[in-house]
Parts: sequence; C-alpha cells; structure tokens
Amino acid sequence: MGNLVNILFNFINTIITRINILSGRAAKVLSRARTSPLADRLLADALRLAEIPSPTYQEEQRAAFVLERLATLKISPQMDDLGNILVRIPAHTPVDHSALLLFSDMGSNRWHPLDSLTRLDSRYARGAGLADILGCATLLSIAEALTEERLPSEREVLILFAARSLDDPEGKAFFSIFENPSHFPCAAIGIRGLNLGSVITNTQGIYRIRVTMGREQNEKEAARDDMEGPDTPPAKPETANMVVDTLISTARKLSGITWDSKGTTYFYIRRIEAGTGFGRAPQEGILEIELESSNGPQLEMAMNTVKATAENAAKFSVENPNPDSAIKTEVSITSFIPVGEQNNDPELLKTIRGVMKDLHIRLREENGADPSAILSNRGIPSFSIGIAQGWEGLNSDTIEIASIEKGRQLIEALITRMSRTGGPYE
Repeated sequence: MGNLVNILFNFINTIITRINILSGRAAKVLSRARTSPLADRLLADALRLAEIPSPTYQEEQRAAFVLERLATLKISPQMDDLGNILVRIPAHTPVDHSALLLFSDMGSNRWHPLDSLTRLDSRYARGAGLADILGCATLLSIAEALTEERLPSEREVLILFAARSLDDPEGKAFFSIFENPSHFPCAAIGIRGLNLGSVITNTQGIYRIRVTMGREQNEKEAARDDMEGPDTPPAKPETANMVVDTLISTARKLSGITWDSKGTTYFYIRRIEAGTGFGRAPQEGILEIELESSNGPQLEMAMNTVKATAENAAKFSVENPNPDSAIKTEVSITSFIPVGEQNNDPELLKTIRGVMKDLHIRLREENGADPSAILSNRGIPSFSIGIAQGWEGLNSDTIEIASIEKGRQLIEALITRMSRTGGPYE
C-alpha cells in the first residue's frame, strides 16, 4: 500500500512539473507575440475562461471567474435571478444620467474538454470556443480601464455579462436592462469575438429550430433485438427505417416550400442525423433548421409553417401506416434574433466609421443577424463590433493575437467618442 501511495505521489509531482513547464512556455510565447500588456491581459482572461466548461444552466463557473476579477477591481456588481451580471461604472463629471451599455455573453456551445485547452504560438491562439469568450474578456478589460481611470468617459458605463446566450429565444439575456428603467441606456455596443472591422448595417432575423423524432419499440421488436443473431428475420420494411424515412421526407417537404415571392426568406438545413446502437435500425433522429429573413412578419410565418409541417410529418407520413408504431415529434426553438432597425440612429454608425478610419481599420458593412437588434427595436441605438481577426473551425477557433490590440483600441476609442459632451447620445 505504501509503495502504491509513493508511486501515485511521484506521478502527481511529475504531472504538476510538466504543467508548470507548459505554462512557462505559454507565457514565453505570449511574450514574443506581445502587442501591449493590456492586450496580453485580455487574451489571458479569454484563455482561462475558454477552458471553463460551458454551457451550463447559468454559467456559474464562468460567472465565478468574472465576479472574482471584478472583486480585484473593487467593483460591486449586480446579479439577477437568471445569472446575468451587471456593472455600473460612474463618471466623475457625467453629461447626464443616461449610460452607455456594453454587452456580451459568457457561454459557448462549442466547449470541449480537450479541444478547449488553448494552444499558443508566436502568431495565433487556438482553442474550441475561444472566439465565443473574447467578448466577455474584453468587457473585463474595459471595466479595468475605467476603474483605473486609464479610459476617460463623460458618461456612466453599464457592462452586461449575460449568462444566457444573446440569441436566447426567451430574450432573458437583457432581462436586467429591460426590467429597470434606470438601466435604460442612451446607446449600446455589443462585443463579439471575431470579424474586426465588420459592422452589420442591414440586419436579418433568424430562427433556429430543432426537430426531434423518436419511436418506441413494441414488445416484439424489443425481444427481437435482444435475440438478434444470424438466423433472426429482418425487421418489417414499414418499420425498419421509419425514423430515417420520416426525417428525410420532412426535410424534402420543407426544402420544397417557396417561402415568399420576393426572395427575402431563406431556409437552411444545418444538421440531419439518426442513429442507435451498431447494426440496429435508428429509433431517434434530429433535424436542425435555420430560417433567415429581412422581413419580420414573413419570418414569423415561416417559423409557424416549419413547426406545423414538422409536427404533422410523422403523423401523416406514408412510411407510418401503423398508428401503434407512430413516431413522436418534438419541435423546439433554440435561437431567435429579430429583424432589427439598425438605421434608427445614423449618427452612431457615423461615429463608428470615424473611429475605424482614425485607427486605420477597414470598415465592412454587411448583412446578417445581430443580437443588438433586440435593443435597436426598443429605440436604443445599437451595433455589434468584433474584437479580433481569425476564424472558427470545426474543432478549434484560431485567433490572430496581434489583432486583439487593435480591437481593444477600437472599443476604448468608441467609449471615449460616444461619451463626449454635445454628442448625439445626450
């Protein structure tokens, strides 16, 4: 027993030593890629956050990291019942009582226990879900700059760390903003990880819908699977591939729909999958759909059409003649961003253009979905800004380290410019 304990103790010490060596190498790599100590701190926060498991119910572990960092800055945040963290940083000589809102979320749907262990070289940082958390790390950097008075602001600044995804279909990410009139901002900037220089000026609304189909085996089928062997007769044709056939027929029906005469609504199949144990007929499947439109009412109509078609597909499928073996269908909305009114304040876009020009950042005005539309539809001038250059991969994101400093400068310059006396946000 004593020998086993000594072996285990030596093994742990070896692992700790290697981790320390790796941490030292990462620090040296980050030092070689350094653009500024402030950008280094921002990236270091992002790397640590990206390794924390997500998504969870209220992102408790990532929220704990954020709260700890805010405590070191002597900031007392508010946390609502949904886990959203809100910080209000006062200005010394405020223009008025309306604040500027900065927001991002803390979660990621792409965390992986191994792939999210970040890797660094002289140019890039890599890790699964790393791009998703750069916005949150940027908010911490801004909070630090404001409290240390390195960043001048003539307005109070609200900083929202959302526990729910910004495209949460129930809209709970902005609960603390909408429920308290004193938090209603004069303007808002959302911070996302990638696409530095890209601004969505013509917003598209989106729905993401998940259709789950499943079929319960009857007693005879279950007994047949338990006794399966070389001499076992095959399943009946009408039940062998019922889930697969119904998934395919549903996808075909939806793909054949003309959603509108003007071509403003688009339908995409993002995932179709059916499976079960090896060598057995699938008993469940998933169909994930995305709808995109620049027309709000048309988007709602398309969403209702998808739900009705999917719910009735199994019920009336020609591949499902036996009601005793009916397929159960569940339709859920997993994501929603409304069509926005990004042109409700051209002065904000003009300010963004001016700051990017001063920093020599090439502006790209694009079409797409933007969570800031949730705010712009309530009369709050809003846009979202990317903090870095890079790309999202299937298993890992790649961030160009040098671009983070430029993105950090962009956000800070926007805060300074938008808080000035006499600006359009009084």
